[in-house]
Amino acid sequence: MGINNNLRSYKEKLFSKRFQLLIVLFLSIFFFITSLEGVKSGFKLIFAEWQQSILGMIQGNTAAISGLALGMLSTALVQSSSAVVAATMVSMSGMVTAGLSLEAAVKFGVPMVLGANIGTTVTNTIVAFGIERAMTMKEFKDTIPGVIVDDVYEGLTISLFFLLELSFGLISRIVIRLGTFYTEVLKMERFFSTFEDTIIDVIIKTPIIDPMKSITTRFLGNLGGGLFMFVFWFIVIILSMNRITKGLEKLIETGWEERVRAAFDKPARGFLTGFTITFIVGSSSIGSSLVIPFLATNVVNLKTAYPYLVGCNLATAVDLSQIYGYIAGGTVGMVLGSAHVLLNLMALTLWFISPLRFVPIKVSEYLGKKITENENAVYSLIIWVLAIFFVVPIIIIYFLR
Repeated sequence: MGINNNLRSYKEKLFSKRFQLLIVLFLSIFFFITSLEGVKSGFKLIFAEWQQSILGMIQGNTAAISGLALGMLSTALVQSSSAVVAATMVSMSGMVTAGLSLEAAVKFGVPMVLGANIGTTVTNTIVAFGIERAMTMKEFKDTIPGVIVDDVYEGLTISLFFLLELSFGLISRIVIRLGTFYTEVLKMERFFSTFEDTIIDVIIKTPIIDPMKSITTRFLGNLGGGLFMFVFWFIVIILSMNRITKGLEKLIETGWEERVRAAFDKPARGFLTGFTITFIVGSSSIGSSLVIPFLATNVVNLKTAYPYLVGCNLATAVDLSQIYGYIAGGTVGMVLGSAHVLLNLMALTLWFISPLRFVPIKVSEYLGKKITENENAVYSLIIWVLAIFFVVPIIIIYFLR
């Protein structure tokens, strides 16, 4: 009898914990959606005040470089490519509504998405620096190639496709045509309009965003109010996504180790496992970090972990928060979202399916060897990354603003 009572009590506590977690998740998702509308509203105010300066940066010959630098810096600072990509969607959408052409928005937005993809790899370098002190040198040598392979994968991808975008407008041309297909063939503008008018306006924009916009502009003016709203709601994007990620991570943490262990047997299974976990938690950083303990303990090696990490990278372009960001951005959001997905699909084809799939692995092995040859190499790597992801983008933005 006592055992039954204890079992019943345990089930009740478990149900209560899960119910509380679902409530927190629901509220976090609500704040995430609200924050996207807040960022869009704030950016419209900023754009109205700084129209000539922003248009000069976006429509100038250096728009692609400025966008790439801004995407890298923003993601490196907030450590969330999903937040930066979502903010890019709604910001560019607001600028098009204010009069910017779709072509100009795409030519600036696509490099910014590229920058966001590579900016998030700073996390892995920080992890590499941390684990060097927590492990023996042998464990570190075994782990570091697997830690940096994500950096290498993204670095090779962005280096190649940014040059193609800069030279030929490869991605921009494709997604602009997709935008025409969305609007003229699929007639999706009506869907976007209906979606926003019936859901966003009634639940979020009218009762929350519009009153806040009115109050902030009354006391701070259009520019001050726009800056306040943009910064405030961008912080809310980061915080809400953090809560969503942690909550979903708790939902799947039971038994994940055994699933991941089994996943490394075959490349296809590893890819699907990485994709599934990242899709659920909405964070490639969380998904990729789960493999580090297995690398450190030699449960898996670089070659068997690689498919899992590739799956994590693709999933971060199509997780639920990203899909909502694409839709919330209307036609512009869908066009830039298509660029995000297309970039990751091309990277998947080039570095995982084609005969070139060995390149990221070989480069990671080479860099891992170089890093562990010299005791000061890790510090040199940190300085290098700080220069690439922080100093250089700041200089570019300052001189090309």
